[in-house]
Amino acid sequence: MFSWGPDLRLKESQNSRSTLTQHGVQMLDPGYLVQDLSGAPGLMCFLKTNGNAFVIRTRTREDGVIERGKQKFMKWKEKIQAVSCGDAMVVLLTEGGALLSVDATHTPLTPRPLPRLPTMLVSQVSCGRRHSLALTREGQVYSWGLDSRGQLGLGGSGSGSDQPQQVCSLGAVPLVQIAAGGEQSFAVSVSGGVFAWGRNDVGQLGLGDSADRNTPTAVRSLDAKKSTDVSCGDDHTAVLTKDGVLFTFGGGRHGQLGHNSFKNQLRPRLVAELWGSKVVRVTCGSHHTLALTQCGHVFSFGRGDEGQLGREAASHPAVPLPVQLPPGRRIKKIFAGGNCSLATSDEDDLRESGGGGGGGGGGGACLDDIIDTWSSECDAKTWKKTQNETLKMFSSASCLNRSFLERRGDKHFQTSPKFHGLNLSAARQAFKKLLKMDRVLAEVEAAVLRLLRPLEAGPPGVEGLRLYLLLMELLHVVHKRSRQESSEFAEVLAGAIVRLTTENLQVLGAWWSSLPRSAMSRHVTVWKQALAVVLSSTPVPRNAGVTNLLLVLRYMFEANGRVEEGQRSPDSLFCLQLTQRFLREELQLWQLRRQCWGGPLIVGRFPFVMDLQAKKFVFDLNAEMSQDAEVNRLMLDFRREFYFTAPAHDDFLFVLELNRDSVSEDTFEQLALAGSRVYKRPLGVLFDENLDHPGYSVYLKDFFYKVFHELVSPASGMFMFNDSETLAWFSSKPLQDPERFFHFGVLCGLALYNKYIVYLPFPLVLFKKLLGVEPTLEDMMEFSPCLGGSLRSILLEYSHDVLEELCQDFSVSWDGTDVELDPKNPRKPVTSQNKKEFVDAYVNHAFSRSVDGVFEEFRRGFFQVCERHLVEQFRPEQLRDVLVGEEFNQWETLRQNTEYKGGYHDDHPNIQMFWEVFEELTEVEKKSFLWFVSGFERIPIASVNRVRMSITPRQVALVYQDQYYPEAQTCTSLLLLPLYSGKVAMKVKLREALDNAEKIYR
Repeated sequence: MFSWGPDLRLKESQNSRSTLTQHGVQMLDPGYLVQDLSGAPGLMCFLKTNGNAFVIRTRTREDGVIERGKQKFMKWKEKIQAVSCGDAMVVLLTEGGALLSVDATHTPLTPRPLPRLPTMLVSQVSCGRRHSLALTREGQVYSWGLDSRGQLGLGGSGSGSDQPQQVCSLGAVPLVQIAAGGEQSFAVSVSGGVFAWGRNDVGQLGLGDSADRNTPTAVRSLDAKKSTDVSCGDDHTAVLTKDGVLFTFGGGRHGQLGHNSFKNQLRPRLVAELWGSKVVRVTCGSHHTLALTQCGHVFSFGRGDEGQLGREAASHPAVPLPVQLPPGRRIKKIFAGGNCSLATSDEDDLRESGGGGGGGGGGGACLDDIIDTWSSECDAKTWKKTQNETLKMFSSASCLNRSFLERRGDKHFQTSPKFHGLNLSAARQAFKKLLKMDRVLAEVEAAVLRLLRPLEAGPPGVEGLRLYLLLMELLHVVHKRSRQESSEFAEVLAGAIVRLTTENLQVLGAWWSSLPRSAMSRHVTVWKQALAVVLSSTPVPRNAGVTNLLLVLRYMFEANGRVEEGQRSPDSLFCLQLTQRFLREELQLWQLRRQCWGGPLIVGRFPFVMDLQAKKFVFDLNAEMSQDAEVNRLMLDFRREFYFTAPAHDDFLFVLELNRDSVSEDTFEQLALAGSRVYKRPLGVLFDENLDHPGYSVYLKDFFYKVFHELVSPASGMFMFNDSETLAWFSSKPLQDPERFFHFGVLCGLALYNKYIVYLPFPLVLFKKLLGVEPTLEDMMEFSPCLGGSLRSILLEYSHDVLEELCQDFSVSWDGTDVELDPKNPRKPVTSQNKKEFVDAYVNHAFSRSVDGVFEEFRRGFFQVCERHLVEQFRPEQLRDVLVGEEFNQWETLRQNTEYKGGYHDDHPNIQMFWEVFEELTEVEKKSFLWFVSGFERIPIASVNRVRMSITPRQVALVYQDQYYPEAQTCTSLLLLPLYSGKVAMKVKLREALDNAEKIYR
């Protein structure tokens, strides 16, 4: 072996020999092998391969000469596995995992077990100047000593602790290594995450600043670098990756960072001089660094005034240069402590110890293989072992987070906020095995509940979040076994997820977004199953537990919304089966506006779990209740004023009395005279020729049909139309007063409030804006495919050269008006840098800026009638479907649902002939017939199977049947069909009837 620097002068055997090179490198043959070494100013301890540990103290005389003390043996009954030392303290790690402390200032050197850790099995130990760290075999970090700069990681800074305390914030992170420096501390996770805390005045934590940290903080700039090893000096740090790349940061006053500079580095910086030479080990002394390459060469850099570089001290100390070792020796391991350095060659035949100054590996246990060893059917002794293993594994967040890693291609080292690094398929297969072991699965569930309840708001690194994905896979298995008998596991897991910080929830959401559709569906299903258990209770609990379940489902819904359209799970996946009774209770609680846990669970809070029918039911029920409340209020007022007079039925309605020749004008006039309270009453309509008719609702379908066809037409002057005149939009220069748009909004609100669908040929952006959703390029493509396609090409296809050739600028024409989209910069050219700004400005002008005034009046009128909060539960597509209805083309369903009266029946010759004629109609003619009979061009949502009509003979003189048209009573969807003499006559009269109706009403 070889040593250099002043502190290391190992005691040699009588027959051993040593030689000294011209650069101060001593070749030793002490007669024994060194397994571990650690040094601090004035103190050095080392460990022989036979498990014996020794301490050497030194002192510097006034003349600068360093005196070496005696080599003292630290006796213990068990072999020592690793040693580490600070200013005056030595910590020993036994092969059995026990920690011993030795006060190096008092003799005899008596090892003593550390308080609070006699039952914990430790895998690594590391000492800083006056603090120490220990990593247990379960992956927990303990710290003790001075805490002046937060180096204990306990959340505060002060006098410190003489007893080991758990660093709780790292409890969920699967750690494999720890390192303590002067007053800084580090830990490395199984997937290469690096965490730092303590002193940071010169950037030794690598966090980009010089502020101390009193809790572990992730070194984000090292994420995905596959970090595997860290070593700390007095005020500098070195991190080594799995690929052999070395990063250093912190104090650089002595050149110990190896960057050919004496400056400090606040962030990890690659040691460029070693690029291309794969580094396999790195170790830091107080102010110098050693690096061992794969080919066995040792490089040193930093302070070398005491020979600790093993080369000329003045020869570029800030540049990694080889240590001047005798040729022909391949170095296997290196150690640095204080100002001393040591290296062992392959000839020394050292057994691997897992790293200098640390002890043997800190990987900890994981679940990947151990589940196969469990069984419910076993003897008492084996079952006790299984119980203990189950509790140990599933009550440890660190254990869960290091299990089922995606090891193919070392992918788990790429763990990031975008990639979870797990092999979820392997986890799923392993957990499925538990289904065959009822007793084991029960123990697993109990252990997980023990883990989750005290779990904190989240770990400092993303690796600690893996357990939530794994536990959701486990929850799926638990639900299969329990057959939805309990929701406890799900509620406790949901509570832990909800407690996560906003940043950690965003990471979990990104991971959910990356899941395949099958995995997303499986995870969503477990939350829905738990909610099904809760919502089936009587009464339904309205507490934090069920709210947390809904919150997690909402997080997943939002994550699914960020998935690309073709890969996204349908929104229906998130919908729950909700009874009308439950929805009625929810609405009543919502109306009370109770701000407590006893309030509504879903209505007004989690609308995404309601399907369209449930939302429509709640909205319609609220409208009915509002109408009843208004009628009751009017009745009370009437009785107070006219005590002995019976009120008329129409005293409690909002009745529109209209002339068919001036429906629009009459409607607007009467809407202007009424107020918002009147709009809340049940609506009735009478036309001039039917003023004495007792039924006010008979003509509502006719009314809504006629008034909307009149208003949404070019003749009204209220709207502009696209090139194909299939879609309307608000004009930027309307010919009507803003008040008319307000009343148009009232009319739309009245239709929805009274459960009628209307003719409203507007693009989806209308419904988006009603709900506060911003317009997008897709809305322009719907309204004007040509213009929208051009904008899309500018945004996504045209290169810079093509844009220059187009000579397109921010001056555009919309609705017959020239517009400057950027008034401050007239005729600003469109370039590859501002093309998105141009497209966004164009869309915003078309659908927002140019129509803000009239649209706001429309929206104000709409919400004069409809309850805004209940409307906002609909998505834009749903609101459009509710207000406009859906296309109907299920003509066979219409035939099956038809009833016959007055002697007609399914086999009647006239009926058989009618359906033959109907089949020969065009699709447009069939839709005209639907309107002719029912008064609807489209049908209300989800009512395909409720579309019905009745057919009865038209009572006319028998000899003149062929002269009469079919007639319809739209209020009851009744077709009055004459008894025609033949198919030709029937077809002619039916088509003429449809044409005449079109001319009259359109």
